[in-house]
Amino acid sequence: MVKVLHFVSKMDRAGQETFLMNVFRNINKDKVQFGFLCTLNTPGDYDKEINDLGGELHYEPIKKAGHFKIIKNQFILIKTLRTLVSKYQIFEIHTQHAMDAVLSAIAAKIAGFHTVIIHSHNSSSLYHPKLHLIFKHFLRLLNVQRFACSNSAGKWMFGNSSFLIIKNGINLNDFIFSQNLRKKVREEMKWQGKTVIGHIGRFNSQKNQEFLIKIFNKYYLQNKNARLILIGAGENEDKIKKQVEKLNLQKQVSFLGIRTDVGDLYQGMDAFVFPSLFEGLPVVLVEAQAASLPCLVSDSVTNEIKITNKIIFKELNASSDEWANALKSTLSSFQTRINETDNINKAGYNIKKVSKKLESLYLSY
Repeated sequence: MVKVLHFVSKMDRAGQETFLMNVFRNINKDKVQFGFLCTLNTPGDYDKEINDLGGELHYEPIKKAGHFKIIKNQFILIKTLRTLVSKYQIFEIHTQHAMDAVLSAIAAKIAGFHTVIIHSHNSSSLYHPKLHLIFKHFLRLLNVQRFACSNSAGKWMFGNSSFLIIKNGINLNDFIFSQNLRKKVREEMKWQGKTVIGHIGRFNSQKNQEFLIKIFNKYYLQNKNARLILIGAGENEDKIKKQVEKLNLQKQVSFLGIRTDVGDLYQGMDAFVFPSLFEGLPVVLVEAQAASLPCLVSDSVTNEIKITNKIIFKELNASSDEWANALKSTLSSFQTRINETDNINKAGYNIKKVSKKLESLYLSY
């Protein structure tokens, strides 16, 4: 058996963590087992399930701020990894920043890991972009395996170096469109007669919810039956709630928090809006397309996400009025929902196939 130690912040219901759990559920655990080294010593949404699946959680609280803390963190990480190297054969770093990738990879090599994987999950970063460019050059010199969720995420992290694309697969059966389920969800959520606009994402600057509220405000002026459903949590949540209150939209905008039933909620929505500043390849947009949900997406998201014709791109620098009009057009263009799972499967986003590919890769190192 090969044991893989994944380096993450914590195992919450965010994009890359959800992908890792999708893989963990489907990989052959007689051949490959997972452990998770978390930099935040707080409970994660998936902790119990990880333990139930036979995985292990390890905690290494580190601080990212300040030059001296970065140096101290290196020694702490090396010391921790030395205690784990006898249990795990592979160390996989999940990151969006080259500095984190390089420093973590060096620590793993010093600790004795022969196989280190750097897995890029994003196509940009708000965190010290100049440092990213500097460390990107060092990254080329390291003897590591290179994974990316998309071509744009790979180019961002690895430049012209070769890398493998590991697609953000999903369990297709969880998202097949069902008219009966849609009716049930809309009744339970009291969405009958409403135009339900959905959004799933961590409340942070990258996901651009502040602009999303402006878009919805303009669309609501055109359609008083509109409702906006926000799913997720994060550091900007209170700020967005205050924005909603200022616009007097409290009855039209719902904050649902972290949900375990997003597969059902997609069914009840009428459209999905995603105005992110940047992305690797969002799992939620794969899920939304599998549910045959029309998606209005910023053009900063890679066009690799266009698996079906349900993706409509809009310029990020367009006004909220233009986005509202595009949303109206998107809703009128896609009034029929169909089974899109064949298209998702053919594009390579079936988690069973992705997990099999990763299993083969892990066993080959």
